[in-house]
Formats: sequence, structure tokens, C-alpha cells
Amino acid sequence: MVVTVIVVLIVLAALVAAYYFGPAGWRTSAAGTFGGFGTRVGKFIESGRADPRPGVGGAAATPVPPRFSEADRAYLDGVWKHVQSTFVSNPRVAVTLAHKTAEGFFAAHGVSTEGLPQGPDSADGDSEAGAAAGVEDTEAMRQRLLAIKTWSDREAAR
Repeated sequence: MVVTVIVVLIVLAALVAAYYFGPAGWRTSAAGTFGGFGTRVGKFIESGRADPRPGVGGAAATPVPPRFSEADRAYLDGVWKHVQSTFVSNPRVAVTLAHKTAEGFFAAHGVSTEGLPQGPDSADGDSEAGAAAGVEDTEAMRQRLLAIKTWSDREAAR
């Protein structure tokens, strides 16, 4: 009986010595073998922050509330349907309506309209020349409308 206890103690002492004095890979694999708790605690202490997984190590982060309500999104969808139907009969009016509506809607909600593409009656040279002549290519109007719609969708999704 005493011999068995001595043999077990020697084996345990050899394992402890191998754990502390052996290569670092042994310590990592040994910690993983026995549940890895020591490794997880060590990583937590080294990183200085809790585990990012929800429910582990603290309260989950509160999600950011959406910028616009469902009613606001429904309004924008309705406006864009109206603009698209207007484009068929009068592209210039449709682009003007899209620009003015987007500008007013986003400004009313406190969103900067700095990147909003210009409407057909803007002060840049090409549009002014087209407006003076009363003729602006339908494809150019369609491209303006798509640019305004893309900007509006991007801002509404934030």
C-alpha cells in the first residue's frame, strides 16, 4: 500500500515537473485536456476584456435603434413609386420631385444632405444649359434619378 502511494506521488511529481518545465505546447495541450479553464482565464486577463459572445461574462450590448420608423420607410417607398410612375410621362418633373422630396425628408429628420446628387434645375453648367434649351436627354434624367434613389436608400438604411 505504501509503495503504491509513493509510486503515485512520483508519477504526479513527474507530471507537474513536465507541465511547468516542459515546452509551452505541453502546457497548452494539457490545459485543453483538462477543460481549458486556465487557458480561458489567462486569455481573459491578457486581453483585458470579457468574452464578446452574448451571455458570456456580462451584459450584452444594447442594439442601436433604427434611424427611421416603419412609417417613415413606408412614406419613402410610396414617394419612390409615385416618382417612378411620373417619370414615364415627365422625366424632368420626376427627378425634381425626387430631389426635393429626398432633400426635405432627410433634412426634416436631421440627416445631412451633403452628398445628395443635384436635381435637374441645379446650378451646374450642363443642367442649366439643358434647362434653358428645354431638352435634356432622358437617359441623363434616368441616371440622375437613380443616383438620387441610391443615395436615399443608403441614408435610409443607416
